[in-house]
Amino acid sequence: METVFPGGVRSQHSASLEGFPEGVRSQHSASLEESKKKLNQQLKTKYLRLTKQVRPIPFIKDTRSIDKVFTEVGMNYKPVGEDEPWQRMNSHHEIPMGTIGQSRINIIEGDAGYGKSMLSLRLVHDWCTRDQVDQCSQLSNIDILIHLNLRQLGGVASIYEAIVKCLLPLDSSIKESDVKQLLQNEDIRTLLLFDAYDEYPDKDKEDNFVSHILQEKLLQHVKVLLTTRSSCIPEGCDGLTGRIKLTGFDGRAREDYVRKVVTKGDEEATQKILTQFNTNATLADICQAPLLFVIYAHSAHKAEINIDFRSVTEFFRCMVKCFHHHIRNKAQTKPTAEEQAQFQKFEDNHDTLDRLAYEALCAENQQLTWDRDICARKLGKEFYKRHTDIGILVEEEVINSNILSQPDPYKTEVRLFHKLACEWYAAHYFVKRLRSSPSSLPENLVDLMDPSELQHVYRFACGLDTIAARQVLDLLKQKRDCNSLAVLCALEQTDEAGDVLDTVRDLVSRDVIIGEEDSRLLQRTTIELVQRACQDEIPVSRLQLKMCFKRFDVTSSCIVLRSDFRLANLKTLQVLHIQAKYTDGEITRDELLGLLQTCEGLTELRIDSRSFLLPLSIPPETIPPSLKRRNINILYVRWRGLVYRLSFEHGQWEIHDQPADYPLVVNIHQGHSQLEQEWCLHQELMMAAEAGVTISTLRLIGSFNTVADNSQSIILTSGLTIPVLLTLQKLMIEDSNINQEMFIRILSYVKECPQMTTLRFEVSQLPDVVDPEQIPSQLKQRGLEVLYDRENGLVYRLSFDHGQWEIHDQRAYSSLDVVIDQSDSQLEQEWCLQELKMAAEADVRIRGLALSGSFNTVADNGQSIILTSGRTIPVLQTLQVLEIQDTNINQEMFIRLLSYVKECPQMTRLHFWKSQMPDVVDPEQIPSQLKQRGLKVLYDRGNGLVYRLSFDHGQWEIHDQHADQSFYVEIDQGQSQLEQEWCLQELKMAAEAGVTICALLLGVSFNTVADNGQSIILTSGLTIPGLPTLQELYIEETNINQEMFIKILSYVKECPQMTWLHFVDSQLPGVVDPEQIPSQLKQQGLEVLYDRRSGLVYRLSFDHGQWEIHDQRADSSLNVSIDQSDSQLEQEWCLQELKMAAEAGVKIHVLSLVDSFNTVADNSQLITLTSGRTIPVLQTLLQLDIWETDINQEMFIKILSYVKECPQMTTLLFWDSQMPDVVDPEQIPSQLEQRGLKVHSWKHGYLDFETGRWKVPPEVDG
Repeated sequence: METVFPGGVRSQHSASLEGFPEGVRSQHSASLEESKKKLNQQLKTKYLRLTKQVRPIPFIKDTRSIDKVFTEVGMNYKPVGEDEPWQRMNSHHEIPMGTIGQSRINIIEGDAGYGKSMLSLRLVHDWCTRDQVDQCSQLSNIDILIHLNLRQLGGVASIYEAIVKCLLPLDSSIKESDVKQLLQNEDIRTLLLFDAYDEYPDKDKEDNFVSHILQEKLLQHVKVLLTTRSSCIPEGCDGLTGRIKLTGFDGRAREDYVRKVVTKGDEEATQKILTQFNTNATLADICQAPLLFVIYAHSAHKAEINIDFRSVTEFFRCMVKCFHHHIRNKAQTKPTAEEQAQFQKFEDNHDTLDRLAYEALCAENQQLTWDRDICARKLGKEFYKRHTDIGILVEEEVINSNILSQPDPYKTEVRLFHKLACEWYAAHYFVKRLRSSPSSLPENLVDLMDPSELQHVYRFACGLDTIAARQVLDLLKQKRDCNSLAVLCALEQTDEAGDVLDTVRDLVSRDVIIGEEDSRLLQRTTIELVQRACQDEIPVSRLQLKMCFKRFDVTSSCIVLRSDFRLANLKTLQVLHIQAKYTDGEITRDELLGLLQTCEGLTELRIDSRSFLLPLSIPPETIPPSLKRRNINILYVRWRGLVYRLSFEHGQWEIHDQPADYPLVVNIHQGHSQLEQEWCLHQELMMAAEAGVTISTLRLIGSFNTVADNSQSIILTSGLTIPVLLTLQKLMIEDSNINQEMFIRILSYVKECPQMTTLRFEVSQLPDVVDPEQIPSQLKQRGLEVLYDRENGLVYRLSFDHGQWEIHDQRAYSSLDVVIDQSDSQLEQEWCLQELKMAAEADVRIRGLALSGSFNTVADNGQSIILTSGRTIPVLQTLQVLEIQDTNINQEMFIRLLSYVKECPQMTRLHFWKSQMPDVVDPEQIPSQLKQRGLKVLYDRGNGLVYRLSFDHGQWEIHDQHADQSFYVEIDQGQSQLEQEWCLQELKMAAEAGVTICALLLGVSFNTVADNGQSIILTSGLTIPGLPTLQELYIEETNINQEMFIKILSYVKECPQMTWLHFVDSQLPGVVDPEQIPSQLKQQGLEVLYDRRSGLVYRLSFDHGQWEIHDQRADSSLNVSIDQSDSQLEQEWCLQELKMAAEAGVKIHVLSLVDSFNTVADNSQLITLTSGRTIPVLQTLLQLDIWETDINQEMFIKILSYVKECPQMTTLLFWDSQMPDVVDPEQIPSQLEQRGLKVHSWKHGYLDFETGRWKVPPEVDG
């Protein structure tokens, strides 16, 4: 059932079991759940092994876990719909998984080496460990995740067969029929993650299971994520799917990867690698592709590399050389001269591999893997071994489609480590064919080897050989939409061959496009091409800046792009076309004139934009005579409207053209700038009206204020006025409150607009009745329609005869949704009641009525609902769903509500949401008619589950679980007895029904555990039994001693699915006796965590009973405060935290000693507290705060000596402490000033190390 209101619930049914006894259905559900559990266990085993075998680059032999190497790559998301803009995503956790409001199918696209497969593995890892991942990830709602590498599935006809053969162990008892049953069940939330669609051997075959799923011929309810190159989007998916585009590594991502994976925190090595990108912009652009950056970073860390790269070809050639040299240098003994020659031979001579790669890419269905034995025989065993040792060739097990029926249908195949490497070697063979016998190349070569899909073959070929480059560029002319690739190919030629200018001339004779989605390398290369042409006086026919224009810099006379690249000296540019559809901004008069003067040969400037604004006019005297003589055609295209041309003669815009397909629609929004509103008013509306151009629609969105007294103009909230528009057909007023007087004045304005046929109000507040005597008679004769859309299902029309609103359309599918909120105005509530009455009388279906905090009671006769405002809702004959929110309902009121429902014959559902309900209802008092009608009474407590009232015994039963929400229960000490009893009832029902309880939170309500360890006793005296389906238990703000801690662990032992016991803001023992920890918990995989809210989370080691830091993220930091009044246990915990953080290299952001500082040891290695405890030197401490302590000269110097031993400390701060007025500067350790330490006193200011005196900063007043 579809959701009607926020509290509504989708109800799902299994059609195959309708009519079966309850016992059969329960047995079936249990069997299905068992199959799902078994499948997930086997999938996780496979996936975890897969995600722990990641090799960042070929020559790194040791494998790593994906979470240790994965770094967030830039991502943009485009929802379904052609007009939807791309939106930046901050994390892979934001990737949509087909939940409500999202596309069921999402495509992750990116160029070669942009990290699609690594991202897939990260998603798989997150799903396997989803109990620990960020709660914002939508993977936590996925029951089954199927990850298939499509490259390995050539010839496999069925997805069920692929899952069993590829993902499950050989001895698995799960059959294809079991997998089919699970995937076809709509109650099971399944995600299919298809990786490497561009390498799928069967993608061009019509009859393959991937196409069937994408085209909704199979598994229509299942969510799909598919990765592919941008040039290989599956046909028919353009307008039906969400799109995620990977945009590569920026500077921050590069730095994160180097620190995390390459140098492992070595700052000097990190800066050495990163500095190279600041000295070579081309290198930085090339390494926007994560794969290329990763290869470079690891190679540069191992050896010195010449970074003077000018092309991708030079870069890749150097990286392949690094691979060979690395394996050579790793040899345990120095190679002999003969071995050196053999190494060099393998590095230089790879003709057979070149041919294999070329034929693989040119095949009708690309075959990027080869049989291991055949490949080794063709390449030669020594060559094959050398390249597998290096990692350039990679062996993997794949399904042998010829023996699918066999128990072990696998064979070993070999492939190049990445498709980009395949293109590298293929390019070498391509060059040979171009040079030796170009006539032998097939006529349809550009179709066999599609440039859009295999651009690097063409680019590498141009970089490898100048003669081949000319032929490649000729080939690309045969293919449409290859201009950008041709530019990249041309710039791969780094020599100064004589025909480079001919190439440039040819490329700029066509449209040159720079797009927002272009890589930085492509943008830079295209800019170099254009500027090279202008420098050599070659005319540039047309330059199109597609969604990438930012501004024109008058100072430097150059165009600045959104990537911050600049275009200058465009003296031979003839036509400039700027598209800035989704960019808010403005081009001033000086910027426009400066742009025109910079482009000396410009004949046309065209700017297309929805909201990029140009000056309203330009005084003719400010236009240089040289510009006037050039007679440049300056066109401005407003979105879906008119095309304007700037007249240099009088500096005004004139209507140049009106697109035939686009009627003039003008929107004036309250949020628009003054200039935008003036453009709408003066240039569009008034110019169109004066020229006799029809204005199809004028929309005033929150911008309407009033109508002038003479009815000749509308006054906007900005103060601007709209005169009578003789060609206006439709006026829409949105988000405005209109009273009776204002409504009549609007009608008087409309009377003056002779062509207007429709006046429409949307989401506004209107009078519910209009005096018909005040309606101008001309409007009735004209046939004007006055419509009111309240956006709840129906549109109303004003009757001029009696001034009443009527339903405008009574189509068969008309329906109404009405929400009455307690905070609604009196007029709004009256409108709602009028709507309900009109709909019921007109027999229009009232799909839903929601009373949000506005329900009060039911009349004694059961014939009406009385609202908190005193208004009444009569029985509604066409009402289907009634929802009551945020209301306390007792037993008596509940029965009266059922009596009202009985009088509404079409009602099928009564839904309570976030209300307080009786936990049991007397079944004898439930009207029998409701049972016969099949009414559902549902209760959604907002925590994941929905309950349904059983009319037979008056008990609540689990009805459904929200697909996008985990079930959790929170029991707080401040809750009422009834609320706590409801929580316990929920827990019991969920456990008995086998529903997973994601989390149980005990907020200050935990008291103790029963002696037998079978139940938790709350502070209210209520008890929680062992819960077989509980996964996580949180206990907050409770003091737990050693004995109680062990009793809690005994309770956890009774909850077999629990994987997480989490204490928050509680007092726990610093050490736990490991002998008393139940051994079952270790086998169960339980994690016991402790969050002290100081910055880090700790995990209990079952082996030695000690607490350890749970996570050592790069951004982890710790804040510790030790107060004199703290208990002994609390101070010991603080000292333990400091020690653990320092040993683990975790930054201690602040250590505050509140009245607890005593002295510093003579050797300056310890701080002694007033309690006698000591704090050793802390290597990762950043700031030390000392509160309310008297410090003399000697003690101050000892504190500075301690600070000297803490190498990362940058701030020493004294609060409310008595300090010496002057400090002997000779005694201040010189290292502190060199380090940049700041010493502050709240009372005295900051310490000047040179004079030893305190100074008040100039910005501090008093």
